[in-house]
Amino acid sequence: MGEPTIAENWRGMEQFGVPPSGSPGLAYWRSGAKPYTLDYTADSDTICLVFGRIVTQTQYDDEPARPLTFAPETASFHPRGSHLRVDATNVTEGFVAFSYAQAIERAASHNRENIGGEGLRHLIGYARTRLMGGTHPDPWEMQCLSTLVHVEMVQALSRTAPRRPPRLTDAGFEQLEAYIRDHIDSTITCADLANELGLPLRSVFDAVKARTGQSLYRLVVERRLDAAMQLLRESDMPLCDVAAACGFASQQHMTTLFSQRRGMTPRHARAGQK
Repeated sequence: MGEPTIAENWRGMEQFGVPPSGSPGLAYWRSGAKPYTLDYTADSDTICLVFGRIVTQTQYDDEPARPLTFAPETASFHPRGSHLRVDATNVTEGFVAFSYAQAIERAASHNRENIGGEGLRHLIGYARTRLMGGTHPDPWEMQCLSTLVHVEMVQALSRTAPRRPPRLTDAGFEQLEAYIRDHIDSTITCADLANELGLPLRSVFDAVKARTGQSLYRLVVERRLDAAMQLLRESDMPLCDVAAACGFASQQHMTTLFSQRRGMTPRHARAGQK
């Protein structure tokens, strides 16, 4: 399971160029009717109102990218902490995205798209009329619109709440951990872990997130770092061999992840234990 890569031409929400709404805790962006590539980490809960059909390849968190069409006059929801990468190749009218500093009360904790409903359709039509022209609405109008969108989204997510949150039993989680330990020196894919547990890939993603608070990718990386730390403490194995034994792509890859996740280099980790 390699480190995710980001194409050089991918950009964040700032590419859409709309300033903050002027209301505390709220920002919004609007896209035009042209293709775009978006790499976005949701620092706050985010709701997108889709004006027209958007054909994409979309990747959520650590999942593989997949074809996804965002239907006209629907909304999508992206919870705080989620990461999405969207390559939009066919865009008819674009979207507007609202970011909320205050968390949205909801049952869903995962990305959702193509959320419909009469109330949302009405608000999307209003937003299209006001935002697709040449002038910006005033901050008060945007505050009112965003509040109504918030209310409708809470209701929409509540209507879809009956989906039971996925669970991993203690035995199932230990089976997952054992598989990672037994294959720590090799490539571990999300599909491998799902096959080991006999569960759909989406269920494994959600169950690991619900149980540990971290993504499946992050769990595997942390276990690789744990194994590397143990070897650094207990052996004089060269760093390149430690990296290979723990499944890192290279010594540099291991060093980068140590610095990011543990706040030290492998050499410093080893020196601290001598």
